[in-house]
Amino acid sequence: MKDNEIIGGVIFDPIKNEIFYAEQNLGAYFNNQRIRVSKKNNLDECLFGTNLKSSKNIELNLRVSGSAALDLAYVAAGRLDGFFQKNLNIWDIAAGIAIVNEAGGRVNPINFKEIKNHKIIASSEVINADLNSLLKNF
Repeated sequence: MKDNEIIGGVIFDPIKNEIFYAEQNLGAYFNNQRIRVSKKNNLDECLFGTNLKSSKNIELNLRVSGSAALDLAYVAAGRLDGFFQKNLNIWDIAAGIAIVNEAGGRVNPINFKEIKNHKIIASSEVINADLNSLLKNF
């Protein structure tokens, strides 16, 4: 972290032997291949990651994995079109934020001085405004 900004991150999934990583201004990668966020522009066609507690009364195509870090990595790689969750700790999302940003995605502002109770919405730039509007009260 530099000047209250995350400059890099690494997420490793030992079950699938997959590594996602990024460094500021150098791009995001999955197993040494460059990755980019999804290009879908219609929320009805998108798949989102979240947890069950966050998804009540939200009409989106949802997937629940249990790992905020991997869900953010999947957004960066285009496997998911977006991710939203609340009550997260900074260590759950810090690396994923760096990876999503470097993959061309957008993440809502996070106060990195706080370590608990973060609310995050991450997606491509294309659907970000619509997703934030839909999730304004989540």
